[in-house]
Amino acid sequence: MLIAVTSSDGKHIDTHFGKADRFLVYEVGTGEPALRYEVQAPRYCGGTGPGHGLMPDKLAAIAAGLGDCRVVVTAMIGESPKDEMERLGVEVISVGGPVNEVLQEVMKLY
Repeated sequence: MLIAVTSSDGKHIDTHFGKADRFLVYEVGTGEPALRYEVQAPRYCGGTGPGHGLMPDKLAAIAAGLGDCRVVVTAMIGESPKDEMERLGVEVISVGGPVNEVLQEVMKLY
């Protein structure tokens, strides 16, 4: 199974979904999660503060860029973008921590 994460350093899930400009895609299953590829993506949030509108075109580009990866683990995400990503077929889990530990826990959900 492929799971994408938002990470500033490749070791910790610590990046807000809207601030991520890349997604690291790991293969998870038995054993340690293995990094398979990186997806460059348009940053969802361009500004700061509340009140920006939903940008479905950017979310669609992110979902399309993830390809067969249908799960994203991110430190934080707003409700509207989360709902839209899930409508596009990408499940979003909001939790932070060390990549390997978090992915091993997330895999238990499947």
